[in-house]
Amino acid sequence: AGWSDDGADITNQVKQYEPNDFGLYDMAGNVAEWVADVYRPIVDDEFNDFNYYRGNVYTKNAISEDGTVKIVTTDEIVFDTLPNGKVIARDLPGEIAQVPVDEDETYLRQNFDRSDNRNFRDGDKQSSRQYRESFSEEDGVTTETSMTSKMYNSPKHNIDVDDSTGALIREYDKSNKRTSLINDEVRVYKGGSWKDREYWLDPAQRRYFPQTMATDYIGFRCAMSRVGSKSKNKNKTKN
Repeated sequence: AGWSDDGADITNQVKQYEPNDFGLYDMAGNVAEWVADVYRPIVDDEFNDFNYYRGNVYTKNAISEDGTVKIVTTDEIVFDTLPNGKVIARDLPGEIAQVPVDEDETYLRQNFDRSDNRNFRDGDKQSSRQYRESFSEEDGVTTETSMTSKMYNSPKHNIDVDDSTGALIREYDKSNKRTSLINDEVRVYKGGSWKDREYWLDPAQRRYFPQTMATDYIGFRCAMSRVGSKSKNKNKTKN
């Protein structure tokens, strides 16, 4: 971004340049970058010298009774309702169906012991002095004990769709005991954007945002495909 890339001294208006081969406009711009990491405010000291990543969910190919891999069909598509009401397909027809790894795959492994590792070391004795072994959440109901001892005690909103009318049914968590917005559904975005002050322009800065939401200042890092000078007008004078 900036004059040397887009010929604009400040943020330019949308659709000022030709779309890419997919018909999408403005895919290269001055926005912060979505990354795959599930956000936590503290980076593990044991791994901070490496390319740290949190969010592994280990799966394996689903196997049919005849021993072949199971392919998703149109009748087997599972849909998820996002908090904003949008309905998306979890898998698409033709893809190989995936299932969580089980204890046969995790037995005696040293790097993980379950399928979903997004909350790795959350609330265990190594990461929280307030952790209590009595912590439990049974049948999706948060108990008083769990609300005071869980490391990231974020709201739990329930979104459903009325099958007869298609209307959204929103059940908001109105508990006054929630202490955080951090959960397993928030992802890291790094660096700064057109709306940030200089502090955030450091690519090492980490913030978080719900993975099901979008803004005009977070995007994906794209490779430039244009060949030649960055500016169409080589003789344009900078201000």
